[in-house]
Amino acid sequence: MSASSELYAAWSAGTPFAPPVPVSAHPILAIITMTAGLFFAAKFGIAQKPEFIHDLATSSASAVFLGFGIVFL
Repeated sequence: MSASSELYAAWSAGTPFAPPVPVSAHPILAIITMTAGLFFAAKFGIAQKPEFIHDLATSSASAVFLGFGIVFL
């Protein structure tokens, strides 16, 4: 038996992948994260001449929440 087939046998004998978040929780997580992302996007859009760092923080929070929302969608 070659080394690669031994490695494959050890890999396939392992435990199956278990997601860290239950699949039944995906819809509610999608709604929560998408809502938070849209909130920060709206806050970014209606802000009255904020500082650059505030703009950057708001847009980054929006991007992170919308990104995770898409993953759970």
